[in-house]
Amino acid sequence: MKFQHGMTLILLLALATGVSAAEASPPTFPHDFWGSVTIDGAPAPAGITITATIGETTYGSIVTTKAGEYGSSSRYEGGRLVVSATDGHAGETITFLVNGRAARETAPFTPDSTTRLDLSVAGGSTPTPGNGGNGGGGGPSGSSPDPVETSPAVPVGQVSLPLSETGEVSESVTVRTGDGAGLLTVGEGTRARDKDGNPLGEVTMARADAAGLPPAPGGTTIGFALTCGPAGATFDPPATLTYTLSEEEWGRNGDPATLRVMWYNPGTGAWQEVPATVDPATRTVTARVSHFSLFALTWVDAPLAKATAAPAAATPGGETPSGPGSQQPKDGEIPWALIAAGGLVAAGSLAAGWYFLRKR
Repeated sequence: MKFQHGMTLILLLALATGVSAAEASPPTFPHDFWGSVTIDGAPAPAGITITATIGETTYGSIVTTKAGEYGSSSRYEGGRLVVSATDGHAGETITFLVNGRAARETAPFTPDSTTRLDLSVAGGSTPTPGNGGNGGGGGPSGSSPDPVETSPAVPVGQVSLPLSETGEVSESVTVRTGDGAGLLTVGEGTRARDKDGNPLGEVTMARADAAGLPPAPGGTTIGFALTCGPAGATFDPPATLTYTLSEEEWGRNGDPATLRVMWYNPGTGAWQEVPATVDPATRTVTARVSHFSLFALTWVDAPLAKATAAPAAATPGGETPSGPGSQQPKDGEIPWALIAAGGLVAAGSLAAGWYFLRKR
């Protein structure tokens, strides 16, 4: 009896364990990153923080221990930047912040992957580790790392413009879209004015809804568009607008040399080109804009593949011959195939006649 009770208990425990295992969802494996990191082309100092975000949420960060590098090619040497999102984020764009400034590079979240991604950010007031030498007061030497002076995170969607007494921007500011695909920088000393000529207090930027865009110029495709506001605002010197494409978006255009930045002129109802610079190494397109409007990144459609099969020769009546005997000799060519066929027919006729005479 005791044996039967014991077996019953074991079976019940096994059943409960199986149900729990079936109901539990499998964990999502992270996406690891490592590579170089530069600021304005120079190796970033050790001690800076690199953060990975998807939308407005942070999913991983790492503090560099070597100048110009983050993470390691070996998971056993220095670790990596581990992005721990969920399966539902698969394919979404990861934005990388280097001490709060958005890197030019992005990547799609791919669970259970390891990627080398070299990061770069534009220059400016480069954040550097503090020297900890302002009059002592710290702990013993080597007891803890020096504090890191971090710059504020890049605002998303909207940023205020600090103005001097004369109405110019007193400090360079940057704003980005939520996915990091668009970046706008208004430099120090810029004369920013609204449509009425008054000093401009803030700027906004968002990724435009593709469904509501005006038709693309003929023969082109709109990759994505950015709405910068307030509409009618002007900048002297121009502000800098940067598009960062994911690997998938970069691969979809037919030829990177055809990438263009266009602004929509509501007065004429037409798109007009803005001079821009394409950087294949960072998958970025940068334009200087002197006013705000709807700005689109476009490229020329890839040409359709040409047919490689030559069309069959047409008969004088317009019909296309078919079958073994349909090939027509070219001008000046001896129709050896027809001669050979005629010879076989003649030989067959002679053989039949000889056989008929023998039978008689």
